[in-house]
Amino acid sequence: MAAPIPQGLSRLSRVLGWWSRQPVLVTQSSAIVPVRTKKRFTPPVYQPKFKTEKEFMEHARKAGLVIPPEKLDHPIHLACTAGIFDAYIPPEGDARISSLLKEGLIQRTERMKKTVASQMSIRRIKDYDANFKIKDFPEKAKDIFIEAHLCLNNSDHDRLHTLVTEHCFPDMTWDIKYKTVRWSFVESLEPSHVVQVRCSSMMNQGNVYGQVTVRMHTRQTLAIYDRFGRLMYGQEDVPRDVLEYVVFEKQLTNPYGSWRMHSKIVPPWAPPKQPILKTVMIPGPQLKPEEEYEEAQGEAQKPQLA
Repeated sequence: MAAPIPQGLSRLSRVLGWWSRQPVLVTQSSAIVPVRTKKRFTPPVYQPKFKTEKEFMEHARKAGLVIPPEKLDHPIHLACTAGIFDAYIPPEGDARISSLLKEGLIQRTERMKKTVASQMSIRRIKDYDANFKIKDFPEKAKDIFIEAHLCLNNSDHDRLHTLVTEHCFPDMTWDIKYKTVRWSFVESLEPSHVVQVRCSSMMNQGNVYGQVTVRMHTRQTLAIYDRFGRLMYGQEDVPRDVLEYVVFEKQLTNPYGSWRMHSKIVPPWAPPKQPILKTVMIPGPQLKPEEEYEEAQGEAQKPQLA
């Protein structure tokens, strides 16, 4: 038999049941919800322990720490110079003017002055390179000259870097990327000889460079073809006589340095170079929309009757 429910509890259950059956009314809330719930972090102000660098160095010295001095300068490597120290000026006519004339006496006087400066430079070069000899250098220079130009035939740039300086390399390889070079050495018309020696320093007195100018009178062949195989300059089967003044340079303070081709001196009285052969497109006949090229070409070749 079920126990009787008190009167107050029965009324409460009726009220709750009626309230649960009523529709829910949505009302707008006026409460403000903060978007940022975390406090922004503010780093504390750092107070250095040592106010000056001198105090820090003294504290490190007391602790037994040796702090090396900071070097802000960076080393640079200068393997070659940017030009020629005292460029040799070839006399007009290759010094073939008679010494009895006034011009010949002037050339002879200037040659004597340059010879004295060259002798002083030779002595300075021998202080760094004891094996340097003027008599043997022209033959060595000719071998470097020939091998450097042969590297252009097969585009051996790695070997070319060891034979020419960084100043001479762009001048030799400029604008031949898509071209074919055919160069060959035929013979020497006259023995090569040294005409000038110069020695100078760069940046400081410990960085010394030597430059030797060699006169070469040789017979060579040169032909340059474009990327389509068309001849642009020279001929392979026609040798030409070439008179050149080639400058060789070496960094004397570098124990592993070697003599390399640095530049060429072109005298102002030298004959002009052969111009490059340029090919152009010949325009064809103007075609109508209904014509073809072969038909128009056949009509152009028909003889005209009077």
